[in-house]
Amino acid sequence: MKTNRIVRRAALLCPLLCSLLCGGAAAQPVHRFSVKIGIDRTSVDSLGGLDRVRRLTEDMFRRIDRAFNYDGRFRARYEFVVDWDAFYVYDGLSTDEIGKPHPEHDYLVVMDGYKSDPRETGGGWYGDEWQTIYHARTHDDRFNSPFERNAVDGIIHEFGHARGVPDIYAMKVDADKNPINGAAFGGVRCIMNYPYGEERWSDYAVRMIDLAGGRNVDIDDLVSAALPERIRIEVVESDGRPVRGAVVRLYPVRWYSYSVREEPQAVAATGRRGACRIPVAQVFEPEKEFGVRYCNCLVEAEHDGAKAYGWLPLYLLQNTRFAGERECVLRLRLKRDCRLTRDIRCDE
Repeated sequence: MKTNRIVRRAALLCPLLCSLLCGGAAAQPVHRFSVKIGIDRTSVDSLGGLDRVRRLTEDMFRRIDRAFNYDGRFRARYEFVVDWDAFYVYDGLSTDEIGKPHPEHDYLVVMDGYKSDPRETGGGWYGDEWQTIYHARTHDDRFNSPFERNAVDGIIHEFGHARGVPDIYAMKVDADKNPINGAAFGGVRCIMNYPYGEERWSDYAVRMIDLAGGRNVDIDDLVSAALPERIRIEVVESDGRPVRGAVVRLYPVRWYSYSVREEPQAVAATGRRGACRIPVAQVFEPEKEFGVRYCNCLVEAEHDGAKAYGWLPLYLLQNTRFAGERECVLRLRLKRDCRLTRDIRCDE
């Protein structure tokens, strides 16, 4: 019996040791995506010819692959493979290239480093039926060319969209555009928030990319499918006692507006346990832009002259769902005024 136990332990330890020695790479799947690239002729000429552009492109895609794999946080390895046989140089408007079909490739990347026509605008990710990244830069801006360091950081961000992550920077709020309490919201650190010089994917971005896996996805569908059912707002006093009858207002933030809407999207009151529940769909309404109309929400709780505030960005809601919960909980603690028996200023 003792010998059998030793054999069983060895059988259990061998895969573990192999995993440790090999870095777990053998067990990790690899998701490969084929990429077709077109670049405008002016950029090729200005950057020193086709051979140099190919070398620069190779370096760029080495950086893209590294950005997705260097810290091993994803459940799979990612490889974006350029099809050099399909690599082409085009004349004419770059924006005319964006919608061209590429059925034999997962993605099309249209590069224009020296935009010369006012119609050549709107660089970024074109999802839906296009599955195209328009990597548009101009020679006289801070990026200088499509292959400058910051420009490559930008295209890494666009491949984040291709793998299912919306813009976190679109969830931000400027203080002067918040008429409710004047607070700003900056968002979590992530390549999908501010990509320049950034190597970190937020936990939310990792989970969204893992959710997409090896599929070609549309962000709208992925986002709308990863929402919890309800929002639970808990309101407590400074000592933690639940507050019954507090009025809760939810003020939405629209994508890329950086502002809080003055009218609440939903209003509720807390019950005897100091909580209220609101359906997520009542606040984060379905819409084409990333699957929902609003990307963030300022929550206000008010009771007996005291108020409390909190934020509900989309990534907080969806992290709740990724954690296996059907309800996102936000606890707000009321702040009472300092009131003494004598007439003394609270800041003295």
